[in-house]
Amino acid sequence: MARPPATALNLDPLLLGLIVAVAAIWYWVMRRSGAAPNRWRRVAFGAACVLLVAIWITPLATLAEHYLLAAHLIQMLVLMGPVPALLLMSLPRDAGIAPRSVPRPLRLAVHPIVAIIAVNAGFIVWHLTPAYDAALAHGWLYDLMQATLLLVSALFWWPIVTPCSPPARALSGFGKLGYIVLATIPQTLGGLIVALAGRVLYPAYGAGPRLVGIDAITDQQIAGASIALVSKIALFAAFWVVFMNLLSTGSDGREDDGGGGGGGGSSPRLDAPRPSGLPRWLDDIGDDRTTDEPAMPRPVRVPAGSGSRRV
Repeated sequence: MARPPATALNLDPLLLGLIVAVAAIWYWVMRRSGAAPNRWRRVAFGAACVLLVAIWITPLATLAEHYLLAAHLIQMLVLMGPVPALLLMSLPRDAGIAPRSVPRPLRLAVHPIVAIIAVNAGFIVWHLTPAYDAALAHGWLYDLMQATLLLVSALFWWPIVTPCSPPARALSGFGKLGYIVLATIPQTLGGLIVALAGRVLYPAYGAGPRLVGIDAITDQQIAGASIALVSKIALFAAFWVVFMNLLSTGSDGREDDGGGGGGGGSSPRLDAPRPSGLPRWLDDIGDDRTTDEPAMPRPVRVPAGSGSRRV
């Protein structure tokens, strides 16, 4: 397959159609919620679309697919980091969907354990040498990889952002911190494996023309360092936002699920068994149904000799 010029735009109809599909889904969710998106949600959605165009349509996409592994992994970091996070933050808090009404498979898919396994398994499987070489040789398969990684990344960010409405059992703030820290471990190991491999892992990049004097091994080392370092920067930013939210709220950061069940927040007081023989006024005190004690009248002091005299 002939390589396009390194500065060429990547006008891939499948990726262009995927951007349109993302916009259509966002519009449908906003219409379902019945509320006009505020300025922040419009900005978040617009930024996500701009980033998708930057990594899928601009020459960065051409470099990533045909010339440089480092460009591809930068593309992956944007696709799996800020893009899904911004898309989820652009969704309304009330989409007219009760958490309990969501089908069980979908609720299971955004469970933190399932989501963190899915995002790491998706990235690792697609970047095994046979699978990634096949993707580089077939453009439609490369596009399928992009769509798959965007989907599993949205699953990963869902427990952190909790869009639309909090799930029935949302992570607390401290749970989100642990979730983010755990997510950095596979990415760090993967980046080190790529950087220290000592041989070209993907022959398609090794056979291509060299740009700016970077050989295939150096390109691979830059790619491994990028995914080990830049991914930590993105996750540290999310960690910092969650941590500062904990400091500002002064609680465990668990969100109220609006009655969805078990989502944290203040729970109703459960009535304890009442021992027999206790007077009923104790219940009034416990339920704050007592009245204030009336104030005693202040005595009036009469000066001596000012009383009535006898005639």
